[in-house]
Amino acid sequence: FGITAGLIKASGNLYEDEEGNSSTTILIMPSWARFFVPNFGFGGDLLILHSKQGDEGVSTLGIGPKAMYFFGVKDSKSYPYITLGFYYVRNTIDYGKYDQTDSGTRFKFGGGASIMITSHLGVLMEASYNLDNLKREDAKKSRSGNMLIVSMGLAGFTF
Repeated sequence: FGITAGLIKASGNLYEDEEGNSSTTILIMPSWARFFVPNFGFGGDLLILHSKQGDEGVSTLGIGPKAMYFFGVKDSKSYPYITLGFYYVRNTIDYGKYDQTDSGTRFKFGGGASIMITSHLGVLMEASYNLDNLKREDAKKSRSGNMLIVSMGLAGFTF
């Protein structure tokens, strides 16, 4: 079980305003994984993001499965890992006078490490590259963008 928080810098036509300003966002992400075989876990993430760019605010919720592979052996001081995830994402954009909703998918590829501070508690550090493909409810075409996310948090292990 874990929870991480991060700072996100997003770019691409999906995340830039008319002046070309990119977005900076705060992320909170609770997660869990179950290990069915040694070092390889499946689980899920819940994404909660909020950002402000000029007068506009964006709230994002996402949920989806993930897979993780940890390197190392029992009683290691750190466990490096790689992770893949696929999520359903819903953005609500507040323009002040009206709201707009975009929904779609996110693919995540990342890696990091859990530095063990006790036998069952670790400090997580992760960097991931995320590809988004979202479509407005009233639009015919979807838009794409990418995010580089660096996050830190805590993870509890029940082994």
